[in-house]
Amino acid sequence: MRGTNPESGAQAKSSVGPLNPSPVALLAAGLGIGSLLLPWLELKPSRIAPGEPFHVWEWQGLGAWALLTLWAGVAWARGPGQGWLLGTALLAWGLLTGQGADALLSGQPESARVSAAGGFWLTLLALYVGYFAAYRQGGWAWLTAPLGLAVLLALGAFDRLGPVVEFQSWREQFLAELWRHLSLSGSAVLLAVAVGLPLGVLAAGNPRFGWVLGVTGFLQTIPSLALFGLLLPLLAQVSQSLRLETALALLGVGVLAFRLLWAVSRGLAVLWGLPLFLLALVLAGTWLHHLLGPDPLRLVLQAPLQESGIRGIGAAPAVLALTLYALLPVVINVHAGLRAVPEAVKDAGRGMGMSPAQLFWRVELPLALPLVLEGLRGAASLTLGITTVAALIGAGGLGFFILRGVEGGASDMVLLGAIPVISLALLADALLRHLGQKLRRWVGL
Repeated sequence: MRGTNPESGAQAKSSVGPLNPSPVALLAAGLGIGSLLLPWLELKPSRIAPGEPFHVWEWQGLGAWALLTLWAGVAWARGPGQGWLLGTALLAWGLLTGQGADALLSGQPESARVSAAGGFWLTLLALYVGYFAAYRQGGWAWLTAPLGLAVLLALGAFDRLGPVVEFQSWREQFLAELWRHLSLSGSAVLLAVAVGLPLGVLAAGNPRFGWVLGVTGFLQTIPSLALFGLLLPLLAQVSQSLRLETALALLGVGVLAFRLLWAVSRGLAVLWGLPLFLLALVLAGTWLHHLLGPDPLRLVLQAPLQESGIRGIGAAPAVLALTLYALLPVVINVHAGLRAVPEAVKDAGRGMGMSPAQLFWRVELPLALPLVLEGLRGAASLTLGITTVAALIGAGGLGFFILRGVEGGASDMVLLGAIPVISLALLADALLRHLGQKLRRWVGL
């Protein structure tokens, strides 16, 4: 029987005990305590006027001391206790903010606004870091964050802050731009998955197509504004000169050409069929053109693409550019996931008599799925952020409020667009990361 060293066991126990706080929790506590030294709120005579800063100690000294005590406890607590302390600190942060806004606006004219200052945002950062520490420890302590935010919103703790006042004035426009933002980014991610998944499989299965990684990586190096500028004249010219029937034919050609490119590794005999298929599509388009005659459908097909919503500005260039940006994380993770499948596992599948298609769908893809989902997570977070720039070319989205705020010098309007973008990216990242962890356990990784 092996003996145990009592001293080493005591050291291991103390390494996770209360005398050795987590570095991440210490960072959160330090940020939270530091936030109490900075101004929390600014009182502005109007939405664009400079504000006068106020510290939390000026309207609620007792609450500030209580929050200071909570941050000290967060540094040393463990497990569920840390989560409850963070939840209490979150509630105190919101209630102190709401109380301060009411106190500062008392007796002020209707045009006066209260905006968040450095201490408010530093406390929010401290809470994020603290919940990250609680999440790393496992358990359900991090759930106090959404619960605490729900309570604060129900109590109306932030109703008198500048960004919330702006939201109340722009409610209908905000909901419309939020939907545009989600539709643009969601469409781009779906298209990136539809294109990037087969491209990643192609690059992983055949070394001759390794250039795919280089091309998608190059697309990431192009600045977003520059890419929008490059697409604008191109799509403007195409939308005016190309008819819908021609565009549909070219789309069919592209799908067919990719299918033939996919099959090229199985034999070069398919190459001679590509010109024949192109000729058949051209003839089919000509036949369709003469067959329709004066039918109204002919007028629809012969209309320029710009009458179908494809123009040099608007949603078309935005979705195209966002799709190109989202390709790299999808392609590279599909490639890495498939290349990481052990060769012994594939040999075992071949030994069981699996065909290449069965081996891919039943063995390779399930094992690569967690990494594929990581690529989707990266693409979703990236696209939600870059979609903000789409407002510059008339595509709409939450970037509309950021541009309006910058043009008018209204910081609260900027925050009305920026805060939801950050929240959406963090939410998508958290949900897809959680799903990825579930998949890893499912496949036994």
